[in-house]
Amino acid sequence: MSNKPCIGITVGDFNGIGPELIIKTLSNELIFNYCTPIVYANTYIFKHYAELLELPTINFNIVRQAKDIKYGMVNLRSCSSERIEITPGIPSVQAGKLAYEALQLAVEDIKSGLIENILTAPIDKKTTTEAGLAFNGHTQYFAEEFSSSVQMILLNDQLRVAMVTGHNALSEVAAKITTETVLEQIEALSANLQADFGINRPKIAVLGMNPHGGDNGLMGREELESIKPAIKQAQEKGILAIGPYPPDGFFGSKNIQNFDGVLGMYHDQVLIPFKQVAFADGINYTAGLPMIRTSPDHGTAYDIAGKGVADASSFINALYLVNKIHRNRLAFYDQSVSTLNFREHRREKFSIGVPDLR
Repeated sequence: MSNKPCIGITVGDFNGIGPELIIKTLSNELIFNYCTPIVYANTYIFKHYAELLELPTINFNIVRQAKDIKYGMVNLRSCSSERIEITPGIPSVQAGKLAYEALQLAVEDIKSGLIENILTAPIDKKTTTEAGLAFNGHTQYFAEEFSSSVQMILLNDQLRVAMVTGHNALSEVAAKITTETVLEQIEALSANLQADFGINRPKIAVLGMNPHGGDNGLMGREELESIKPAIKQAQEKGILAIGPYPPDGFFGSKNIQNFDGVLGMYHDQVLIPFKQVAFADGINYTAGLPMIRTSPDHGTAYDIAGKGVADASSFINALYLVNKIHRNRLAFYDQSVSTLNFREHRREKFSIGVPDLR
């Protein structure tokens, strides 16, 4: 038996760059120093891409139950026995269906204890929806499956950003910016930075929503009526939250270096500047789940699929982050913390102001 955590790796859209990233990542034997990988796909996909791109062939150990897992090599859980047609760069419902089946099997294995954590390759939200996935992407799917209040954090070595509203239309954002929602996300970000990133008293920058921070109400009142009161309440609870900062000036200044995390109000407000500096090595982390889930911060990249030029840096970093957060959680809670009892440990540590994960 190995003490290296079993990490499930879902194939994502097999017409995108996911299979290439997995082959490039798992061809490096150093990963066995950190984890035991269990890939969710079928062997034909990787055989096809290894031949097409002249990449190393991976010898998979097929796993049907926990006792089949072999440490020090790449394991595989077969998600489908259907004959598939691989068309790099061209979306298909068949690819969406297999991506969804991989997610479903990985979630079943988390719940049964076969794997501990998950790294997901990119999916095509349109094809997975057409194949039956009822949620707009991975984050909402995992939140529903594990009955968890989650927070999407994008990060690299220099920057961590989160947002109050996620995959919402811009026309819906203003109505969702309330004192309660902003405070909830400040508290969640503070708790996640402590437990998952090992930061004792995280310092959080909170951004405004409107141009120039609303200019004292001349260009919107969200800063005055919702965001500032939420920051004040967070400070009264001992959280080091500061702001609201006008986003354009904040990201363009060196002040960002003084903070452990940044909380924006909506998706593109923080994702556009983040990807300007971290597109190649950034990671998407879903905080608040009982297990650890990471992903590269890019999509299927159909334009380069099947060409052998995909940069695996973000995917490799996402794999290593699983191991790092796993160790941080053990240190922060205690040596008995696991996927099954993480919720109780979290509630004991953060009894005030952190969303209930049940």
